Amino acid sequence: MNIGILGAGTIGGGVLDIIDNKLNDKGVKVVKVFDMPSKKELLGERYAESADEVCLCSDVDVVIEALGGDKFPYDCIVKALKNGKSVVTSNKEVVAAHMEEFYDLAKSRGVYFMAEASVGGGIPLICSLIDEIKVNKVNRIYGIINGTTNFILTKMQKESMSFDAALQTAKDLGFAEYDATADLEGLDMTRKIRILSSIAYGAKINVDDIYHYGISGVTEKVLADADKKGYAIKFVAESKVDGDKVKMSVEPVLVQKSSPLSAINYEYNAVYIDCDLSGTLGFYGKGAGRYPTAAAMVSDVLRIKSGSEKYYYNADKEYAVDTFLADEYYVFDGKESKIVAAPDRNKYAFSARVFKI
Repeated sequence: MNIGILGAGTIGGGVLDIIDNKLNDKGVKVVKVFDMPSKKELLGERYAESADEVCLCSDVDVVIEALGGDKFPYDCIVKALKNGKSVVTSNKEVVAAHMEEFYDLAKSRGVYFMAEASVGGGIPLICSLIDEIKVNKVNRIYGIINGTTNFILTKMQKESMSFDAALQTAKDLGFAEYDATADLEGLDMTRKIRILSSIAYGAKINVDDIYHYGISGVTEKVLADADKKGYAIKFVAESKVDGDKVKMSVEPVLVQKSSPLSAINYEYNAVYIDCDLSGTLGFYGKGAGRYPTAAAMVSDVLRIKSGSEKYYYNADKEYAVDTFLADEYYVFDGKESKIVAAPDRNKYAFSARVFKI
């Protein structure tokens, strides 16, 4: 099986390393890699000067998209699928925006569209979810699905770091981008919870309809106050079917220290899926980092090579998107905290929804 890679940066470079060093005896090899001209000498004869050299190459069976962003990756994925190539991506932004189109295109060409690495880094979430919905009805999904922000909050909580210092450490370690706005404001998690929820509930959910509230208001005082009261602050994504609606949010929450979520620290992620037959299923692992994410992409490649069952997402249900704003909130005004009902968040230095398992 011949692989073409779009983008040989942090994740794409990790994929290249894994395939070159671990899959030589499995009939998988990288034949084309598109990246900046500065990578030409390093990539040698595999270097592709344009994305078309990968997406249209007759020798490429599977295209791995690791570019990031939306418009250009979208064009590349569509082109590859239309040309009968299976696609593997880690790009949650482009998947959240266009997943229905991608799955429909893959189905029409009889190829695979795989996006395991777009949610949860190296945690096998999407494939597990696809297996579960064959026999289970999913009622709720919740968890920590951003390693960057969980790392920051843990550094602040356990090592008394300031927000800025923790953010810089995350950048230094490669967990956070130079511009970490998508992580800090919850945009990254809205994309991920949209992907999981759409598959779980069989519905098209507009990512722009998902309520999100970031963690920029978290301070050492907030964390210390919550800790004294027996709580931890975590940044959580949640969705829950409620009649003809799906309640969804991405926001900081107040969790009891006895909660499993309070024990999820640093770059680790944890996702819980409530099913009608199997009960609550838990998934845990590294949600950030080069090799965990790259390994998930390579696992998708091996599923394709083995001829595993193709999955084509079908959005045949309609749900209105609602929020959890009627619940209680922990608020902190800089001096003291209290629990109030659905506050005007602009009135407080920090607020977090009281989370209920």
